[in-house]
Amino acid sequence: MAQVQIAKSVALQADSESVWTFISDFGAFAEWQPHIESVELQDGGRREVHFKRGDSILDEVVSRDDAARTYTYRIVPGQPGPLQEMAATFTVRDAAAGSEVEYAITVVVPDEMEHLAQAGIPADIDGALGQLAVKYNQR
Repeated sequence: MAQVQIAKSVALQADSESVWTFISDFGAFAEWQPHIESVELQDGGRREVHFKRGDSILDEVVSRDDAARTYTYRIVPGQPGPLQEMAATFTVRDAAAGSEVEYAITVVVPDEMEHLAQAGIPADIDGALGQLAVKYNQR
């Protein structure tokens, strides 16, 4: 198994509290993550995420700190598919021009899929951060 870790950030022209309120809505990711078709919230803090590429996963928040403006979610273990593990963390920080959002994803995949993960994860992160930039950097 191969572990792939990718982290990227974007500077936004909005205060960190407003950005935090927006991105911490676990049920609203389809509004700003272009690779997500829809999200269905479920009991117990889980959600089913339907991707535009046709597949779905069940994931859940595993930690959240509103004061530090950070949370981590992961796929629920034991699902079919190549992802053995996946965890993603959002962190919103104050910055000179407003705020900065960091999006970090770690996955464990079969060795033969490592190159796909190294290409796909940055594309998903770039798409999400790009949509945040569109939303908050238009003045």
